[in-house]
Amino acid sequence: METRLVTPGHSPPLDTLIALGLANGVLQACPTASLLVRKRGVCYEIRIKGQVNWEEVHAKLSDAIMFEARRLRFGMGDLLRAFGPQRGIKFEELEGRFLDLTKKAYNHMLEVEKEYSQEAQHAASEGRVKGRRGRTAYLPIAPWAGKFFAGTYKYQKRQYTLCPLCSFLAWAGILTSSSLIKYRKRDKRGTIYVVPDPIHMEGYDLALLSLLFREKRTYIPEDLPLLAIPLLVLSTGETIWPVEGEYGLYVWKYEQVGNFPGIRGYSQQPLRPLLEFVAKAKSRGGRLARLVRVLSQRDPAALAQIVECLSYGEPDPYTVVRSVWTSLNQEERRTELLKLLERSFAEALYEVWRSYWGS
Repeated sequence: METRLVTPGHSPPLDTLIALGLANGVLQACPTASLLVRKRGVCYEIRIKGQVNWEEVHAKLSDAIMFEARRLRFGMGDLLRAFGPQRGIKFEELEGRFLDLTKKAYNHMLEVEKEYSQEAQHAASEGRVKGRRGRTAYLPIAPWAGKFFAGTYKYQKRQYTLCPLCSFLAWAGILTSSSLIKYRKRDKRGTIYVVPDPIHMEGYDLALLSLLFREKRTYIPEDLPLLAIPLLVLSTGETIWPVEGEYGLYVWKYEQVGNFPGIRGYSQQPLRPLLEFVAKAKSRGGRLARLVRVLSQRDPAALAQIVECLSYGEPDPYTVVRSVWTSLNQEERRTELLKLLERSFAEALYEVWRSYWGS
C-alpha cells in the first residue's frame, strides 16, 4: 500500500517545515514504513509505503511539542529559543495555545491523506489574503509567512493564517529538524534558524539529517553573516556523512532591533559540499571545531569565505587559506592560533572544491 501526500504550497521554508514535521512523525510512529520526500516546485511530495497509523503520528508529534511547551513555564527549552527576540511572552498562556493547537490538529491529522492530496488545493484557504479563515501563524519564519520581512518588499498589514494541521506540522518541523542559534549584540537580539531542505531523500537519510541539525542548540555572543552560520552548526558534535540523496539548506534570522522584531535576513544554500568538507576535515584532524569558533569570534568574514568557496566556487581555496592564515597571524596568540590551521583543513577544502568547481 502506498500513500502519496503533497504539502499545501505555501512555499519554502514553511512547506519545508511541514514536510519535515510530517516525515519525522511518520518515521517515529511507523519505523518500518518506507518513505520518500521529493521537492516539487514550492511543494513537497511524500510517498509512504506501508500502513500508517495517523493517530500514532499525531501522538508522537504532540508529545514532542507539549514537552517543550511545558518547559516554557521554567523559562527554558527549544520553543523559548525559537521565539527568540520576542518580549512580553506569557509562558502559561503560550503553553495553553500549544495544547489547544495539538487538540485541534487531531481530527485534521486523521484526514491528512485527503487534506494533503494533490487535488485538495489546501493552501487556497490560507495565507495573507482578506477574508481567509484560519489561525494566525505565530511562526517566526520567512518573508511571506509568520512575521513580516523587514526589507524592501512590503505586505499589507494582515496576519498570515494557517489551519491547525499546517501550524502543528510546521512547529513539529522546527522542533525535530532545525538548529536554533541565539545571539545578542548591543540593541539587537535574535534567533537564527538553520533547516535542511530535502530535495530528494529517502526516510532514513532524512532522519539522519534531521538528527544532525536538531541536536545543535547554541548561543553566540554576536551576530554573524548568514553565510557563516552553516559551518558553525556542522563543525561541532556528530557530523553524519555520507547522507544519501539531494538536499539543500535554508537559513534565516529573526531579530529584534529596539522594539521591533522581524525577519531580517534569509538565504538558501547548498549543503552537500559543506557536509563533505566537514567530514573530511574532522576525520583527518582534530581542530576544525575550535578553528571555526575562533574565526566566528575574531573574523566572521573569513568563515563566510570558506562557505562561499565550497558552495559557490569562489574565492578559490588558496585565497581562503591565506585569508584564514592572515586572520590568525594578526592576534597576540598567533603561535597558538596558527596551530588550528591544520593541513587537513587545506586538503579537505581543496578536494571538495575541486570535485564541484575545479576544471
